[in-house]
Parts: sequence; C-alpha cells; structure tokens
Amino acid sequence: MKFLREDIKRSFSNLGFFAGFFGLGALLTYNFVTESLHSGSPYYAIVNILAVSGFTVFLPVFPVLGYASRFCREYESGYYRLILARMKPQKFAAVRVISVAMSGGTVVALPYLFICLLAVALEMPGLADMNSLGLDASGVNVLKIPEDIEMAKIGMTYGIGVMVALKVLLGLLFGAAWALVGLAFAVWMPNQYVALVAPFVLYQSLYILMPNHLNPAVLVRGDDTGHLLSAALECVWLLAAGAVSMAGFKRRCRDA
Repeated sequence: MKFLREDIKRSFSNLGFFAGFFGLGALLTYNFVTESLHSGSPYYAIVNILAVSGFTVFLPVFPVLGYASRFCREYESGYYRLILARMKPQKFAAVRVISVAMSGGTVVALPYLFICLLAVALEMPGLADMNSLGLDASGVNVLKIPEDIEMAKIGMTYGIGVMVALKVLLGLLFGAAWALVGLAFAVWMPNQYVALVAPFVLYQSLYILMPNHLNPAVLVRGDDTGHLLSAALECVWLLAAGAVSMAGFKRRCRDA
C-alpha cells in the first residue's frame, strides 16, 4: 500500500500531469469563450464546448502526458529492476495501472468539471425549458438544441447537475482509458516518444475507421451513442487497455 500511495502521489505531481491538466483546461476555456459564451443556455454551451472538432481530435494527447511514459525512464535506467526486487511483478503492474489510470482520468475529468460549472454559472443556471434555450438579443430562439438529443432529455428530466456528472464521468473514463493505452505502448515498446505519440496515432486511426457507436471520439461526448451506453463502452476500452498493459508488464518483468 505504501508503494501505491507513493506512486499515485508521483502520478499527480509531475510536470506532464500539470501540462495535460492546464493545457486541456486552456483549450476548453478558449472553446467556451469563442464558441459558447453568452449563448443564453448552459445546455447549449456544454454541448458545443465538448463537441468542437479541434478539441476531440487532440483530446487523447492530454491524459497520456500525465504518467503513461514513466515506465520508459525506469526501464532505460534499470530502476524497474530495483522495484521488482522489492515486490512481485504482478503487484508492480497493478500499482502502475492504477496510478496511470487515476492520473489520466483526472487530467480530463477536472477540466470537464470546471468548464461545465463555468457554463452553468454564466449561462442562466438551472434553466430547463427547451423552448428558452439559446435566445439571441431580440429573444429569438436561434440556438435551440434538438429535443431528441439524450443530453437534453437528461437535463430536462433530472436536472443539469446529473447531466454535468455524466459528462465528467465520460471524461474520467476516457482519460483513464487513453492513459492506459499510452502505458501499454510504454511497456511493449519502452520508448518515451512512442508512448506519447502512438496513442494519438491510434486514436486518429480509430476516429476515421470505426463506426459512431464504437468511435472513441463520439463516446467521450455521449450525445450520439447515449451517455450510459458510452460510459459502458468506455469501461470496455479501459479494461482492454489495462489488460494489454498488464500483459506487457509480464513480458518485461520476465526479461528482467
């Protein structure tokens, strides 16, 4: 447990974590100011902020910065052998998977939470009347969100707090999953540059080739596939990335 606590602490206190956290926060804030500020609707603002193509295209870059490539430095220096001298390979692998997932998930979830709360605070908080969404200066509804979008239904039925919670959950799962994708590359091909760049290349390939109901760029929004189904599918991605990472650790530890 001591090593787990220390590893989690390191995963939240390195420069890569802060770079990913503040970088994503700055991008979301820019999207809010340029695309959604004064739209008159927190629903519209949140949907618009988290659906801008320039945001979703580069999203996997941020969680990978946190702690995914740490193993590469430990492998190149031989430090991982000292760790294995103090604990079993399975424990080391499990600790690192947990640390990387928590770090990567937080990198995405906290900026998501911040920008959603900002939208709620500045765009008529608590408004749930779909006929009043997105009014312009003359009172004409020019930004109305189609009522068949699941996010709008959730906001109307359960309140905007539930909608924000689901958005943050999707961000948490997405960040954790793609941080583990970076870790998987790090343990199978222990090169720091590969661990940082390869997840983005893989993401772009899936973004182009996969159908919407499995597309990771769509899942992180939840609007097209459905929030609950998207969360379930994100969990599948998370477990798959964790399994590949564990298998890579097993191989590296066997070679130690």
